[in-house]
Amino acid sequence: VRNLVVEFAIGRQSKIHAVSDVSFNIDSGETVGLVGESGCGKSTVARAIVQLQKPTSGKIWFDGEDMTKCSNNRLRDFKPHLQMIFQDAAASLNPVRRVGRTISEPLRAMGESSRRKRNRMARELMREVGLDPDQIYDRRPFEISIGQCQRISIARALITNPKLLVCDEPVSSLDVSVQAQILNLLERMKARHELTMLFISHDLAVVKNICDRVAVMYLGKIVELGEGNTVFDSPLHPYTQALLSAIPVADPEPTAHRQRIVLEGDVPNPANPPPACRFHTRCIHATEVCRNEMPEFRNLGAAEKPHMVACHHAEKFS
Repeated sequence: VRNLVVEFAIGRQSKIHAVSDVSFNIDSGETVGLVGESGCGKSTVARAIVQLQKPTSGKIWFDGEDMTKCSNNRLRDFKPHLQMIFQDAAASLNPVRRVGRTISEPLRAMGESSRRKRNRMARELMREVGLDPDQIYDRRPFEISIGQCQRISIARALITNPKLLVCDEPVSSLDVSVQAQILNLLERMKARHELTMLFISHDLAVVKNICDRVAVMYLGKIVELGEGNTVFDSPLHPYTQALLSAIPVADPEPTAHRQRIVLEGDVPNPANPPPACRFHTRCIHATEVCRNEMPEFRNLGAAEKPHMVACHHAEKFS
């Protein structure tokens, strides 16, 4: 993803700056986590990658080809390789379509004419994700649990044998025990199908455990990007530090290292974002340069293990 910009018009003269100049890459077989507050642009980035949302500008390269310049017919060739698991599993399923048809429908859209083959592949994949096809193949989404709906969404995404799986908060609506089952399932599916994953979540503990690298977004921009352990153990951006301090711990006595950082004020209006550093209105370390100059997204880590950060004062935290 290079210099991705996504804007939404509100009225005739105003627009929401949902995503502003976002750049990152995902290597084959890698899981990259995308975290940040609600409304920071995570889901918009995900939808732009799978071409559900047309970018305002920027480039999205997949297998050496810029998808933003492809025709609709060419995009259809890419769609089987780019699949998405949506945040609301039940809402992402057609309420009147039976489970088996829901899972096999992508194959029909790809041109697979044999109904018997589509049904066989759907049943095989249902067993693979822990569902009994004899029990729920002919049921509808309102007749099964949310956890089962999420497994159906995963099976539907995997049936086209994708290369990239975009997971938009796939466990946010599930209870803790089901969350663990779905996360373990995704890990098994990643290894079995050699998947590359973009994983969006509010649960930082989950992101730390399953992601190779982590990108932190604030108000439409990526402010920090690096290896998961590096970002969690040595955050260089004040916003990342505040996010990590909010992770609950079992120790009732906070230490200096685990001191909670409470951000003052509200998130600025994305229709009128602050100039220069977008975090300066809530940052206790902000100076005059933060209010007047956009920070460069630069590497403060090793060349072989980059740790990118957009902060004028990041050196003081390294």
